[in-house]
Amino acid sequence: MKVKFEFGLPAFTGKSGNMVYCYSRFLGKYYARRNVYPRLTQENERIGSVSGNLFGLKPSEAYKNDLKNYLMRYRSLKRSNKNIFTWTSLYLKLMYSMAKADPGIDLRTLTREEIYQRDLPCISVKKAVEAGLLAKVLEWEGYVNLI
Repeated sequence: MKVKFEFGLPAFTGKSGNMVYCYSRFLGKYYARRNVYPRLTQENERIGSVSGNLFGLKPSEAYKNDLKNYLMRYRSLKRSNKNIFTWTSLYLKLMYSMAKADPGIDLRTLTREEIYQRDLPCISVKKAVEAGLLAKVLEWEGYVNLI
């Protein structure tokens, strides 16, 4: 839920009782939610193992910079998803989109060697745009750095 402070606490973030307050610098708004600990399920384990493997690929700094620059241009599009704020979110979106398009890809066991060997679209931002996994933005052809 959105929060409005009455007594001039513009920099308040954190926990208070059973509530968590946070500020979104991208949206310029404060939010509050109940502090609950989620039930652990098989889905939590699956997402954790996929994320661990994907970030274990250790994308290069140049690739990360391409994702950051792409994201800056992507957020300026009118039809873009404004909820993607960081390169990590964009990276995960790209990988899950790629796995959805090709069911033969297992994100839990994907390796850097497999990416290069199969010439997968996630190898560069340019190839991902060409494959239709990411939207076209201004100067997308320049994002050619490899993962």
